[in-house]
Amino acid sequence: MGDSEDSTKPPRFPVGALKRPRYQAGHYLAASDLATWQRYRLQRLRRHDRYLHGWGVVCGLRVVPAAETGRPWAVRVCPGYAIGPYGDEIEVATQVVIDLREHLWLQPLADADKLKTAFLGLRYAEQMRRSIPANVPSCGCAETGDKASRIRDGFRLDVLWRPKLPDELESFDLCAQTSAPCPDCPDSPYILLACIKLPDSESQSINGDDIDNWTYRKQL
Repeated sequence: MGDSEDSTKPPRFPVGALKRPRYQAGHYLAASDLATWQRYRLQRLRRHDRYLHGWGVVCGLRVVPAAETGRPWAVRVCPGYAIGPYGDEIEVATQVVIDLREHLWLQPLADADKLKTAFLGLRYAEQMRRSIPANVPSCGCAETGDKASRIRDGFRLDVLWRPKLPDELESFDLCAQTSAPCPDCPDSPYILLACIKLPDSESQSINGDDIDNWTYRKQL
């Protein structure tokens, strides 16, 4: 059969295998080559973090009442560090205040009068920075635009009204004659930091007893 491929054999590389550029002397180096290499490295790091360390809150990120005058539904997220569900590192370097009243309009219309709790979710997000003039349009027009030249690791804090709650963690028996199962990739990019009981009135303040930091939080 020579070097011809045999369709009955399994694929030479696993499905979804990462690819990286193969640099050779004399070949042009394009932006797409560097982007492919960067994506390869990022995906390897994400896979390493998720498979070897897992995901969840590593330290900090406690949610407490903000106790700000005129903002009774404001809560404060303390600094901390986490690994997101997809393996991204998330660092909250300084405290962040978020007002739940500003997110009431995001409630599902059918449940607007029924929901008595809100969930605070944290996810990884990239932020574009340092704009520079873009290339001249191919049409030859005199107009030029700006494009970001840097990507900064960042995060998003969102108020979630009906999040997908994490499944109960299954314990693994170290004495069992089986291998540990590989972790599934979650459907949601969020880490649930806290479940917050809403006061009966928007003029009433959220207090410490209204904030549950532990029931739905995944801790490393």
